[in-house]
Amino acid sequence: MDAYPEDYISHNLPLILLAGLEADAHDEAGPPEAQYPLLLERGFQVESDIPPVTGQLADNLRNAFLKEDASDAPWNPNGYAGQPGGIGFRLKSIGRSYRLPSRKAELPPTSPISSSEQKNSDITATTRVLHSPISPLTPGSPTFPDGFLTPLWVTKHQNLVPAATVNFFSLTADVNMSSLRDNQLKIEISNLKNMWASSGYKARFIVVLISENGIYPEDLDDRLASIRRAANLDPRSTFVLPPDLSNADLKDFTTSLLSSLQPSVVEYYRDLSKHARRKRNRGSVPPPTVPPTIGTSQTLSLHGWNVRYEFKLGVFAEFRQEMDAAFRNYESAYEILFGQELFESIAGWNPRFNDARLLADSLAIRILRCLLWSGQTTNAVRRWVSHRDRTQDIVNRRGKGTKNYGWSAWEARWSMVMAQLIQRAEIPSFSADVLQNPSRLHESIFAPPEKNLPVNDIALPWELLHHEGYWLDRSAKYSVLRRTLAHKIPVDDRIAPGQTPASKSYMCDTYLVPAPHSEAPDSEHATFDHSGLILDTLKASLEQFSKRQQTRKVERLSLQIAREYVRVGSWSEALNILKPLWPQLTWRSAGWWELMEEFAWTLRECALRMQDNETIIRTDWELLSHVFSPRPGWKYDLHQSLRDLQESKPKPVVVLKAEDVVSCLSASLVFERAEGNVGEPLRVQLTISSCAHSGSTPINISEVKVGFEGSLRPIKLQSDHNIEDNAPYYDIFSVPLRDSAASVDSPTFLSPTSRMTSMIGSTNLTFRPSQTRAFNLTSIPREAGETKIASITLLIEGEKCDIVYAITDIKQRESHWWLETEKGPIPKRIGKDRDTIVCKILPKPPKVRISTLNLRETYYTNENVTLDIQIHNDEDEAAEVTAQIKLFGRPESTRLSWADDAASSEGIVNIGSKNHSTNSISRAMGRLASLAKVALPIRLSDTNDALDFELEISLVYYLVTDMETPISKTMTVDLSFVTPFGAKFQLLPRIHPRPWPNLFALDDSSIENKSVEKPNGLQQKWCLNSKVVSLSSEPLIVKKISLVLIGIQGATSCNISPEVPISPQTPQILPEELRESEFILDIQQLDLDDRRPTTLSLALDIQWRRPGVDEADSSVNNSVTTSSLGVKPFPVSMGEPRVLASAIGNDTLPGMIYLDYTIENPSMHFLTFSFTMEASEQFAFSGPKTTVIQLVPLSRHTVRYNLLSFKQGLWIQPQLVVVDTYFKKTLRVLSTEGMRSDKKGILIWVDANG
Repeated sequence: MDAYPEDYISHNLPLILLAGLEADAHDEAGPPEAQYPLLLERGFQVESDIPPVTGQLADNLRNAFLKEDASDAPWNPNGYAGQPGGIGFRLKSIGRSYRLPSRKAELPPTSPISSSEQKNSDITATTRVLHSPISPLTPGSPTFPDGFLTPLWVTKHQNLVPAATVNFFSLTADVNMSSLRDNQLKIEISNLKNMWASSGYKARFIVVLISENGIYPEDLDDRLASIRRAANLDPRSTFVLPPDLSNADLKDFTTSLLSSLQPSVVEYYRDLSKHARRKRNRGSVPPPTVPPTIGTSQTLSLHGWNVRYEFKLGVFAEFRQEMDAAFRNYESAYEILFGQELFESIAGWNPRFNDARLLADSLAIRILRCLLWSGQTTNAVRRWVSHRDRTQDIVNRRGKGTKNYGWSAWEARWSMVMAQLIQRAEIPSFSADVLQNPSRLHESIFAPPEKNLPVNDIALPWELLHHEGYWLDRSAKYSVLRRTLAHKIPVDDRIAPGQTPASKSYMCDTYLVPAPHSEAPDSEHATFDHSGLILDTLKASLEQFSKRQQTRKVERLSLQIAREYVRVGSWSEALNILKPLWPQLTWRSAGWWELMEEFAWTLRECALRMQDNETIIRTDWELLSHVFSPRPGWKYDLHQSLRDLQESKPKPVVVLKAEDVVSCLSASLVFERAEGNVGEPLRVQLTISSCAHSGSTPINISEVKVGFEGSLRPIKLQSDHNIEDNAPYYDIFSVPLRDSAASVDSPTFLSPTSRMTSMIGSTNLTFRPSQTRAFNLTSIPREAGETKIASITLLIEGEKCDIVYAITDIKQRESHWWLETEKGPIPKRIGKDRDTIVCKILPKPPKVRISTLNLRETYYTNENVTLDIQIHNDEDEAAEVTAQIKLFGRPESTRLSWADDAASSEGIVNIGSKNHSTNSISRAMGRLASLAKVALPIRLSDTNDALDFELEISLVYYLVTDMETPISKTMTVDLSFVTPFGAKFQLLPRIHPRPWPNLFALDDSSIENKSVEKPNGLQQKWCLNSKVVSLSSEPLIVKKISLVLIGIQGATSCNISPEVPISPQTPQILPEELRESEFILDIQQLDLDDRRPTTLSLALDIQWRRPGVDEADSSVNNSVTTSSLGVKPFPVSMGEPRVLASAIGNDTLPGMIYLDYTIENPSMHFLTFSFTMEASEQFAFSGPKTTVIQLVPLSRHTVRYNLLSFKQGLWIQPQLVVVDTYFKKTLRVLSTEGMRSDKKGILIWVDANG
């Protein structure tokens, strides 16, 4: 905005004068406002004889006021948040004297007055109307007679006429001089006040008295009251400062004082607005002082006066910070200016046309500021575009057109205006907080549209307010166009005035730009620096785009800046800009070849000028690629570029990484198979293609190096110049490789295996443009593991420099394997489902076979398993073999051993961990001849748990011809152990036939044999019923089933009888077959006084074997096995009374049953029981219906009932209720032999046959 008058476009702030302090430096030297007409000749002088107040306090006070100056504050509502009342002020220190502009111009000079009219001269003078010196009605004014407005009017109210003046005086503390000095103050203050009043300006008059140290407070009040009365001062306009104020106190004072001025300042500019509004509403043109008489000039029309008044009203509203009102006035003035009566009526050759354009631009700038002030960013962009379009239209129709440098300069300036407005407005979206937050950086590219836009009003992308860099970039483009159009002006039109031929500057638009002879003079020395303007604008734009990390735009702007430096011959600056960007240029990955080509040629030219050999090679390497368009007349010869370099020592090496450049050569390597074996040939294919321009010279590669990750040795191909290069564009070479004595890899060979001995081959490495060669290579792996292609390095040696092209970032992509066919070499796609740059190297495949001869699908618990493992040596030579057997699973109790008891000294190794255990045995088998075989028997014992095991058979052997290379063979066998039998158990009570001990009888045998302890406690008889089912998948031969007492709790003895089969006996038990048996248990307490309950721990042992083999042969798997089935512990109560039922049928009378109820009292108490037999519809009974039985301690009693069933062949259920009368406890009746029971009671079977 520097091209516009500053006062015309700057934000207006109320002017506050600081009188009586040290004046500003530029004021003493002479202010720029001295250009105001008649300011020095007829300006009103306000001065005082009292010198300015000096001292430290006065200086601090002046600095405190000047810090409140808001001239540089942001143009937004928040910019004056720290100002008093939210309104900023412009503060100016003037000393003691000040000159105000004249309100009226002097009378214009007239023709000599005749003697007859001399007496009427006073009357003539009084009839002329005097106006402001800058009014269009005043002769000599810049706007006379038909001008719209001049920036001097804004200068008058912004820089000359204050809204308030603050006068500072010193109040002396000298008692002897106080009266005299106070009287002088009274006179000076009165004079100054009268001067301001007589000037015609209604600025508020403020007095600040700075007291000296030593004045008593009561004297100070009296003296201050006296000065107020004498000078007729308003108490609200008088302030006194004590001498001992700190900087913080001074800041508070200045803030308070300026805040108190706000209402009067706003009222001051409101009065000026009312005055201008009254003049506008008169609806007539004021008469000029002297009518215009030059040519056909006429006074300003009424519409022109309305433009003036609307502009003035807008400025006064801006003084009051009422931006909405200012916007309406500016908008009204703008529309009137572009109406048919004003702009359209001015000829393009008339100087008033440019004045109207200047006013239109100023109004547009002020409108944009108002919109940005209120946050209407989208409307601001639309207004910016609208003003550009309307100005372009009026210039094309009424002016000198837009095909000249003047219009391009205006376009550049108009874009620059928007950028500067955005900068001064400090839009929240572009604030430092957003720029410094990486997560919000995208929000700083453009401001979002305002929320008050109509719903159907959709903002287009270019209507959004972009950051300053966008507008600066646009300005730079039109500045370049401005220079281009300026240099297209004919030479005759660029000659300075006064020379021959004369300049025809009237044919060019010179609005705010130099004339053609200054814009583009016909000489070597230009008066206008186009390049400097373009560079400054591009750098400012680059800074904004860099802050937002818009990388591609940054690269584009950097290229433009470099090209501009090249234009002016600053090669070093251009190289410093382009060189850092070249390796990471994003255009390379995006495929923007045209831009990248332009970048590369510019960089190469700069590098050639600055003798930067490395940069020259880098650019030549990439420019040689066919993706760029060939440059006419340029010879593409990489080796010639190496020869043309400046020689330097040591010989430089330029390293190019494939991921950072666009290469003229491409190389790839693929494995033929996904897997290979140690010691066996592994084929790989190296493919190199030339991507150079069709007319370029061949590229001679000196060496190709391939490195691998893993155990594969590096491969190095050397150029063999003896091979004739007559091959077609597609060719396949099989290159034999040989071992090198030592590694000669250079430091540039990027491979983890660079220290390993390389495999070397020689072949033709000269590539013509578009030529592709495939090299078949064979390598022999020596170690197992995964190997991966790590790098491919191409070395090109030159006389003065070497080039190393390294491909290190090798990624999976579509791979091909070149094959030779009748039609020539063709590529075949491979590796569809694998990674072709990775190969898994497996150990050498063993030829020793392992087999198991007698492996079964299922084994059973407690079974001793013997496996015969047979080893066959199918190698062509003898081998030293070592076998190791491992058992995985949970074999804590399982034992693994050799069945032949050999190598017992090796022992059994138990390897345990938290999650699993391993049994391991090993044996050195010695030398095994070729085609020989040997058997290894192993045994698994203590297989007590039903589990799944994994048996691993591992062989490690060495061929007698290569004892350093181990070969391994592993075989895994799954062993499943299941339980062969399952069983259910039920403990049933029985009536013991022996009598109980009698407390009233003495056993003589116990007295005679006191040394022999015999059990004399209570006896009980129980029956354990077992139902065994076969869970095996094959028939098994059961030899014996026995019940084993594992443990018994308490002092109790237990005798178990042999098995009593219930189900039919067979030699074999088939799968899922049931076998029922019973075992009788006699339980007796050792001591009669022992009443404690006891618990029986039992187990059912089943001896069985597999069928088909003699049991005497114990060396095989079919020997007798004992499987033990656990029985849950059975508790037996020996001290509680119980009721047992037993039934006997009558052989002669069908349906007749004798039912006995035996009640036992094993306690030491007398117990009474009530018996109640319930009637039933199933049978009739004889016996006591209800009876009471009393039992002495350690006794039992039997009650018999005779039952006669109404029907035969069914189960009847007698209901006998036995209640302990003392404890009120009902005893449950227990069934015995031949009976059943359920929840209701016992069940008796009535046989139909009696």
